[in-house]
Parts: sequence; structure tokens; C-alpha cells
Amino acid sequence: MLYGMNDYGEKKEKLNIKKVIIFIAIAFACFIVIFSSSLISYKVINKDNESKALAVADGNKSDENKASENSNIKKEDSINQAVNNDNQFKIQKHDVEKIKAKFVPNPNDNAKEDIKNIYFSTEKQVFLTFDDGPSKTVTPQILDILKQENVPATFFVLGYRVELLPELVKRAFEEGHYIANHGYSHKYDAIYETPESTWNEYVQCEQSIKNALQNQDYNSYLFRFPGGSSGGKYENVKKSARDIFEQNKIAYTNWNALTGDAAGAVTKEAQLQSMFESIEGDDSIILLMHDAGDKQVTVETLPEIIKYFRNQGYVFKNFYEVF
Repeated sequence: MLYGMNDYGEKKEKLNIKKVIIFIAIAFACFIVIFSSSLISYKVINKDNESKALAVADGNKSDENKASENSNIKKEDSINQAVNNDNQFKIQKHDVEKIKAKFVPNPNDNAKEDIKNIYFSTEKQVFLTFDDGPSKTVTPQILDILKQENVPATFFVLGYRVELLPELVKRAFEEGHYIANHGYSHKYDAIYETPESTWNEYVQCEQSIKNALQNQDYNSYLFRFPGGSSGGKYENVKKSARDIFEQNKIAYTNWNALTGDAAGAVTKEAQLQSMFESIEGDDSIILLMHDAGDKQVTVETLPEIIKYFRNQGYVFKNFYEVF
């Protein structure tokens, strides 16, 4: 009986030890599992945080780069704007100075010889000249073309037309074109009645120009005799009138080429043909055209004329080259 109890008690003690060992093993296993899970979670979270940190850093860096690039662009734009503003100021200032100076011609004691030299020059130069204006319909169109093409010209105006349309004369003047004198009436019998009447036509037209330009100091110093400075039935009067002009140091000029727009050339093709024929053999050209109200074909031909001379390497000039 005693043996039996001891055996039972010993078995019970061994059983309890076994349970403790199993419990410890299970606890240790749980600890390992929990520790491993915590370690993995930590690494995942840490890695995620690092990724986020890198993303934020990259984002900040990108923002800094963008800010830097934007700053550089703004600086460049500011510089360009400053340059543009400076150039614009210079251009405006230049124009203001020119307009303020009124493009007033200067007297030239050697003008007669200088004009003569134009005809014999070997320089490829062309003086576009327009007679008999201004007119309400044609002159503005011609001025628009000249402005668009950046080409200077000379307008030999009629005094009575200037009085009708002073604003057009002023516009031509302020856009850099030379305003010259073609007499007052364009009535040959009145102009060439006497040498003195020819001179009086010049003086009367000159006063009309001064009034239109609102500048009494303006003097053109340049006359174009209606019909030319010599020849025809008024040759004797013209000869004496030329002496009067020379005594008063007023130059005069004719032309060595023409479009025939006042001599029956009523199509663009006819005007160009007349011009080609008349310029043949000459390098330096004074081209006669007209801007009277019935010269719409001249307006249509002018761009072709400018294109031709430009393609041939000519330099466009007006009589500010002389005065």
C-alpha cells in the first residue's frame, strides 16, 4: 500500500515537471513569435518612414529646383523686359528727337552740283519721287506702303493741294519723307507767264508747306518745275526763272526715269515696262511718279517697284541726302 502511494506520488511529480517544461517551451515560442513580429513590423515601418522621408526630401529638392528654375526664368524675363524697355525707350526717344527736329532741311550752297552728281553716280541708289499731291485717296495709301516697306521718298507738293490736306503733308513729313516744292497752282499759263511768276509760285507753295507743318522755319530749298526745268514752249521763261532760283540758292531737279503714270500708262504692266525702259543704262535713279487722286494704279504698282529695286541691291534715298 505504501509502495503504491509512493509510486503514484512520484508519477504525479514527474507529470508536473513535464507540464512546466511544456509551458516554458510554449511561452518561449510565443516570445520568439512576438519578438520576430515586432522586429519585422519595426523594419517595415522604418523602411516605410525612410521611403516617406526620401520622398519628402526629393519633393523638397524638386520644389527647390523648381523654385530655382522659376527664379532664373523670372530673372531672365526681367532682364529681357528691361532690355526691351530700354530698346523701346531708345526708339521712342530717337523718334521724338527726329520729330522735334522736324526733319528740317539744311541749306547747301553746293546743292546744284550734288544733285547733278546723283544723275552720274555709279552707286546703285534710287530716289522715289511723287508729284502733284497730296490727294485724299492716293497719298495715304502710298504713305502706308512706304511705311510698311521702310522706304523714304520725296513729295513734290502743290501749294493749293497742301492747303486742302495739310494733315497728309504733316504725316509725310513726320514719317521721314522729304517735302519739296512743285509750285502752287500747276497751271502752266500762270506759272510760266513770266520768270517772276514762276518764282512767286515757289514762294506761295513754300508758305503753304510752312503752315501745314506749323513750322515757319521750314524751307525745302528744292523745286521741280512742272513739265521739267527746260524745253517746250515756255523754255525762254524757264531759262530766266532758273537764274532767279540760282540767285536765291534754291536748287531744282528733274528725273531720269519714270513710270509714265501721267503719260498714258494706265496698267501696272505698262508702268513697270516704262520704268524698265527708262532706267536702262543708269545705276543712280530719280524716279518720277504721281500721287494725284486719279493715280490708283500707281498705288498698285509701287510694291512691285520697291521689290524690284530691293532685289537688285539698290539703296532707297530721299533729298535729305543733299540738304
